[in-house]
Amino acid sequence: MTMMRLSGLLLLLLLSGKMSGQAVHQEAYDPLAVSGQPPQPSRDAWRFVEDLKSPFWTDITWENRKPDARHADLRKGIRLQTGFPDPRQRLETVYQDLRNFCKAGGIPFGDGGYLVRTEKDPSLKEEEFRVIVGKSSVRVTAGDTEGIRRGIFYLQDEMLRIGDPALPLGTVQKNPEVKRRISRCFFAPIKRPGNQAGIGDELADDIDYYPDEYLNRLSHEGVNGLWVTVSSKDGNENSVGFTDLVSTEITPQAGVGGEKRLAKLQQIVNKCLRYGIRIYIKTMEPHVRFEKGDPMLEKYPDLAGRLSGNSYFLCASGTAGQKYLYQSVNKIFRAVPGLGGIINISHGELYTTCLSALPATGGGKISCPRCSAMPPWQILHHSLSAMNKGMKDAEPGAELISWLYMPQPQFQTKGAPTTLADWVFEIPSHTPEGVVLQFNFESGIRKTVSGKELIGGDYWLSAPGPSERFERVARDAVRSNTGVSAKIQTSTSHEVATVPYLPVPSLIYRKFAAMRQLGVTHTMLSWIMGSYPSLMVKATEQLSFGEFPDEETFLRQLAAYYWKKEDITTVTRAWKHFAEGYENYPLTNIFQYFGPMHDGPVWPLLLVPRDAPLSPTYQLGSRNTFLPWPPSGDRIAESFPEILSLEEMVALCKKMTDSWEQGLTLINSLAPGYRDQRERMLDIGVAQALGIQFRSGYNILRFYQLREKLFRMDEPGRMAVLGELKEIIAEEIRLSGRLAELCLQDSRLGFHPEAEGYKYYPEKLKWRIGQLKRVLAEDVPAVSRAIEKGEQLFPAYTGRSPEGAVAYAVPLDRSAATGIWNRFEGGADIPGLSWSAAYDGDTLQVTIAGSGESGGPVSLRYAQLSIEPARLWPARRYPFRLLKEPASGDAAGRNRLALARIPLAELGLSGRHPVRLNIQVADEAGKVASWRPEHPLTPRIILGTQNSADLGWLIFK
Repeated sequence: MTMMRLSGLLLLLLLSGKMSGQAVHQEAYDPLAVSGQPPQPSRDAWRFVEDLKSPFWTDITWENRKPDARHADLRKGIRLQTGFPDPRQRLETVYQDLRNFCKAGGIPFGDGGYLVRTEKDPSLKEEEFRVIVGKSSVRVTAGDTEGIRRGIFYLQDEMLRIGDPALPLGTVQKNPEVKRRISRCFFAPIKRPGNQAGIGDELADDIDYYPDEYLNRLSHEGVNGLWVTVSSKDGNENSVGFTDLVSTEITPQAGVGGEKRLAKLQQIVNKCLRYGIRIYIKTMEPHVRFEKGDPMLEKYPDLAGRLSGNSYFLCASGTAGQKYLYQSVNKIFRAVPGLGGIINISHGELYTTCLSALPATGGGKISCPRCSAMPPWQILHHSLSAMNKGMKDAEPGAELISWLYMPQPQFQTKGAPTTLADWVFEIPSHTPEGVVLQFNFESGIRKTVSGKELIGGDYWLSAPGPSERFERVARDAVRSNTGVSAKIQTSTSHEVATVPYLPVPSLIYRKFAAMRQLGVTHTMLSWIMGSYPSLMVKATEQLSFGEFPDEETFLRQLAAYYWKKEDITTVTRAWKHFAEGYENYPLTNIFQYFGPMHDGPVWPLLLVPRDAPLSPTYQLGSRNTFLPWPPSGDRIAESFPEILSLEEMVALCKKMTDSWEQGLTLINSLAPGYRDQRERMLDIGVAQALGIQFRSGYNILRFYQLREKLFRMDEPGRMAVLGELKEIIAEEIRLSGRLAELCLQDSRLGFHPEAEGYKYYPEKLKWRIGQLKRVLAEDVPAVSRAIEKGEQLFPAYTGRSPEGAVAYAVPLDRSAATGIWNRFEGGADIPGLSWSAAYDGDTLQVTIAGSGESGGPVSLRYAQLSIEPARLWPARRYPFRLLKEPASGDAAGRNRLALARIPLAELGLSGRHPVRLNIQVADEAGKVASWRPEHPLTPRIILGTQNSADLGWLIFK
């Protein structure tokens, strides 16, 4: 249908079936047109960057309780005595932070008052600290500067929890059980095409993405590592990693411009170390190709691994591949002293070693002559050993973290593998000494909903984990003395990433409870989203050190850090409601990638059906075309797997929004007591924004559930359903308006770090309000009039009066006599090829035949049926069974070439309602044809390029 505004008269014509959608060509308003969208806010609108630069300590409001005998009184002042040796002056930042803390809290700082003394104790390990609090002084002792840093932060935290400048008397000693807590800059470019910023590279520009007070915030929340992107994909799938930084004997032409990028990396390293934060470069190595005829292949024959097209991937098991990896890593770490390490996606994203030929779920074949003769773990061992040696020879204290990215199944479909191959579980016990093995904490986690088992891919806050596969990997690694890193999400995840954080600390608690039990030593706290400083990141610090508290104690201690003592119970009750609701988030990645929970408040609601696709939640524009994505349309079933029904999705999201509203009632009740505390009011605003997003997501699912029901109803009851749709639209107008107000107060709202921009913002929310008002003013009255006249609603859309290409299925027992054959009209011309459909009480049967019109019999290489079980649902694909010996011809000379038999119950066709389908074939000569001409959409993850507009109707006669 042409994109247009539908006037009342035009709509009535469509309703009555008297006007084909293809015949409408009126120029007017189109809610799905990219050109009609308000422009994306500029970087100047990213006011949160200035907030991150602002002083961490401002005004601290003490509760002014009378000190008791159990506490040291610091109200008269603090004097600092720095006894810990600090030749690199790494502690200057924490000492200055203590001065700023005292100033913000009105505590005199100078020569008199309570003594805070730092001392060295070589027996204490990295980051471990001991504080001995007396009536007149406190000794903070540690074995390294980072233990002193954590000890002083502990003193500040205790004063904030108590609510006054006082410290509990006694001795406390804490050791980090989770030693490395690695995050990412919230607003640094991600080095991928398609976003408004193009392909940004933080090592190639002059912007400081690590302001001092931002680093101070991260340090206070326990972050002691940050990862920086040096390896990613460009638009042509070329690697940009080590070869962007340095050259080697194997890659002598590489490293152009690398000196500048390494110099910027050194600046980042030096600045972050002042706050106790190590920098890790994120890579996917080795990923180097050599074209056939490259002189290097002749000089080093063992470079050649898998042949792909006209080029070979580098083999890391040969001496030349080992040399490439050693020299690359060694040169980088010698050029950047102090660099903390590497996080390398060793398997699962780009093609790295020859092991990449084996999917994590099983199958595949290694064609490399060297690697095919060894066990799979040994291939990875060769690669990691060379990288680790190159790194350690230059920087002995650096760490190599090998990330096995194995999130399957990211889309749960019938027959898709849900477990990992046996060889995966051989890797933990064969990881080179000193290399840390990283694995996704929740990938593969299972949950039963409505009697159906859901399996999550990556990444999850709502399902805390761990998955069984992570437990198995972790236990095997610990038994082999291999360090284990858990890849988790902290502040947000792909479930909803358009807020700075979700206030669900009990879910983080459950993650760390399992991590501590499993012996996890490292954690990567976030992917591109989920890294904003927040109570959730602070929770990870609290859960990484010392004895592990029970959940209630932890929640109360965390709440005390931010809220008044009398409000702690209310806050923790609200957090529990938030977590209970959030756990109902549908456990399916496709809902993360296309569902309405990120930016539903700017989705148009389409009462007039458009059969328009959904747009990715995590992008502003396509990485293939570099063009902006349009607003999401009405194909709502593209956002959930076939295992769940729309009714079940609505039920899950209702539980989520209802429970969140219970928590909001509690949090909102605290607002009057915090009017003068900006940070707490922003916390309340974040919870409110999430409440709006979850409610809007539920409303959108329910809107299309009711709309589809309305279109297929006969009187009576249609007016009542239309009334419910009107109520949803009215509520969405109110929700979008309120969210626009919150956005003006908090520039973080609507910002998606992976999209590098805003998914919703005030101007777009106002645009959406205008669209909804048009629906109420124009579309609703037109539908109402059609109902009053007793007319069918959109019969061309529902299939009651189908338009366009139509085929017919006949009863199977009469198909030989009455079968209706259809020619292939799309793609290549394969003369004589046709298909027909027949059915019985249980099965739909589709037959492909050839008549040999071209002078010889047609021979097929493959054939596939794409069938849409219901409007708005993605088409399911079924392969045909190719007949080895085509059946003898019928009266018309047709020979059966392929057959597909599909249970009607599997398609939900018990009533044999009209469905839409297409058929694709290829013959042995390579000609590709289809029943209906195909017009592929811009590729989308999981959903591919399928275009519902390419489907024709199948009517059961």
